[in-house]
Amino acid sequence: SYYGFSLKIKSKLSSRPNLSCALIPKSYYLSMSIYSGRFDHSHQLFHALCMLCIFLARAADPSGDVLNCEEGSCDTNLLQSGLTVGRAWRDLVLMHIPYNFGHTLEFVAFLPQPALDAIADTEGTSGGTGPSSIDGMMNHTSLAVLNMYKKPGGEIWGHLNPELQAISNKTGCPMYYTPPKYWPSDLAERYFGNKRVFGLFRNPYERLVAFFRGNFEGYGGSYGELHDRCDVNAAVKLMMKKYMNGNRFSYDCTFLPQTEYTEMPHGVTLPVDLHAFPKSMNDVLHEHGYDNMHIRLQDIQHVRSCDNIWAGDLDNETRALVKHVYKRDFEFACRTFGWGCDDEPMCLQGIPYMCPEKEFTWDEIQQKYQRRAA
Repeated sequence: SYYGFSLKIKSKLSSRPNLSCALIPKSYYLSMSIYSGRFDHSHQLFHALCMLCIFLARAADPSGDVLNCEEGSCDTNLLQSGLTVGRAWRDLVLMHIPYNFGHTLEFVAFLPQPALDAIADTEGTSGGTGPSSIDGMMNHTSLAVLNMYKKPGGEIWGHLNPELQAISNKTGCPMYYTPPKYWPSDLAERYFGNKRVFGLFRNPYERLVAFFRGNFEGYGGSYGELHDRCDVNAAVKLMMKKYMNGNRFSYDCTFLPQTEYTEMPHGVTLPVDLHAFPKSMNDVLHEHGYDNMHIRLQDIQHVRSCDNIWAGDLDNETRALVKHVYKRDFEFACRTFGWGCDDEPMCLQGIPYMCPEKEFTWDEIQQKYQRRAA
């Protein structure tokens, strides 16, 4: 029920700056752009666009708390006293917690619809939660080049950001998987700035089952014969014992408690419930003005193997080990989302192949799994 307004000028990419101005009432979008060989040739038109946008913003919201200038400068004479930086609009930045569908979100935020369709057609659902086959094309590409190819109003979040592909000297993991408290302060300031940090959170039992089903060497681990015979209970028990006796940052930081990503500075302040995904994430994107981003089922990259196993297959000994390692995660989820307060097994009911057919059935109308009758 709010209006957002943004005035931007980008001139870092080339000698052809993109000057844009946008007004976003809840379900309405107005955008104007001009391209010019030299900025000073378009300066007067830029001012005209400023004035028009300010007029429209005032018409949309007479209270006037709607102006936000980003990535450049506006003529301060145009900033009338009644217009101030205010309402939350496109104010988010992603902290990619490993194995929590960050790759899906990064691609939806960055790529235009035809590219997302092409990925869905070529990779289907087998691309997994791990690195996509197009990651190699993204790695080591400059931020300037990525900005040229991202969709209008897109974002370069997480592992798509070239600066975050560096390896942390504190964790040995890529920066995009490293909790923000370990980041160099200058990098953290550039990436997070004054944005609101959000991240997706997942039930620890179910998350470890996904590690096993993904079976990625170096990212959650691969489990050989245990995976061949779909012995998830033995595998998760092995995971916990290795974690407690080894390097806590191993496997690209996948085994770190998710609550470490909430610790300051720059920790997650907007947690999103993965067990209501993709609706939970789409709701957040819409509420914050990202009307050009919507996660469809076919956009979701998820694991596929041992499809009929789940967290309900873990025995009491294994569950006790998980509860010990991820005590803070369970407490955080109980307090924040209302699940994790007991040992009830969970699966991702809004995503195909993420619940076992022996316990659930997919409802095509509601687009989610329903528990089978006892």
